[in-house]
Amino acid sequence: MDDKKVYGRLYSLVRAALTPLMKYKYDFETDYVPEMSEPFLFLSNHTTEDDAFFSAIATRQPMYFVCADHLLRNKVYGKIFQYIINPIPVPKGGSTLTAVRKMLKRLRAGDNVYMCYEGKRSYHGETMPPSAALGALVKKAGCALVTYRVVGGYFTYPRWARGNTRRGHVEGKVVGVYSSAELAKMSADEITEIIRRDTYENAYETQREKMWEYKGHDLAKGMDLVAFICPNCGREDTIKTDGNNFYCTECSLFGEYDNYGFLHGTDLKFDNLHSWMRWIETEFDKRIKAHDDSPVYVADAIELYTMDENYKNHTVTVDRLTVYKDKFVIGGYEFSLSDVPFLSVLYGNVVLFTYNDIYYGLTAEDFKAWKCARLWHLIKGDTDDRTKEI
Repeated sequence: MDDKKVYGRLYSLVRAALTPLMKYKYDFETDYVPEMSEPFLFLSNHTTEDDAFFSAIATRQPMYFVCADHLLRNKVYGKIFQYIINPIPVPKGGSTLTAVRKMLKRLRAGDNVYMCYEGKRSYHGETMPPSAALGALVKKAGCALVTYRVVGGYFTYPRWARGNTRRGHVEGKVVGVYSSAELAKMSADEITEIIRRDTYENAYETQREKMWEYKGHDLAKGMDLVAFICPNCGREDTIKTDGNNFYCTECSLFGEYDNYGFLHGTDLKFDNLHSWMRWIETEFDKRIKAHDDSPVYVADAIELYTMDENYKNHTVTVDRLTVYKDKFVIGGYEFSLSDVPFLSVLYGNVVLFTYNDIYYGLTAEDFKAWKCARLWHLIKGDTDDRTKEI
């Protein structure tokens, strides 16, 4: 039996097991991709760590999966992903060129490929728009296209939530099915716009209509990693959390993150994280542009590590990190942001980046990784480009 038949059987078995599991975990419902007569690229928005499973349930024909390489570092299931599922890994904070080449090779060989094109879950619940390169990739592949939208997933595990998941309803919707012949008549920009339109989700807009409940514990934990400027007094790094509650240590702001994902309390200007974070983007950028050469952010007990080609981490040092407008300094190491070609954020407390062709990571329990990434984007001058969001 050839490898494709083996993989096809494995895919069917895994899909059969996933269906009741995702129903139990998320009350998950989906519609299904019709039988396709040509290879297709399946593109979805990214809301949970299980989006690939949702898509597999929706697609009876076997697909190969593009995944972030941090999943292959997981000690529990990393080896399974690597050697059985045979994914196409994409390094966070590294070049995606190799992954793109592997995708094209598999599509041209007649395989179907799945990808969450955002490459990261949203901090605030709004889908990041695709870049023009995605439409060009579809054109180059010459395959069919399936677009899929996951709704409700953001509130089950916000990216900032530090491992605290919630139980609530998630739906998957097959929005568009486009043949290669249809796509051949479109420009790359037109295809990109189709992908944006079909997969766009603003979690809070949907939630105001649906009001699905998402139950859990310590619902506010991790909020302070991204909602770090108080909208009431304007102080920075004064927001703290306690269970479902959050407060400012310097003023009267006090609030609760409820089971529906909304915020309630005293002296709150926003009832949701989306609006709060959009305000912080503008406010933080304004402050950095007016900032002098003193440190922007200082954090103790930060681990600096490297990552090898076998998906293993190697600690370089654990020391104080001093972040300036244009560089990171830690334990005798200095990284000029203008010399960092690739940088990404994992969860709310990990920065991954490439420097002098070495793949590095910075992390600690309460490390505000978003700040470091935003500084890098300010250096690059692309903070107004929504396709480059953190």
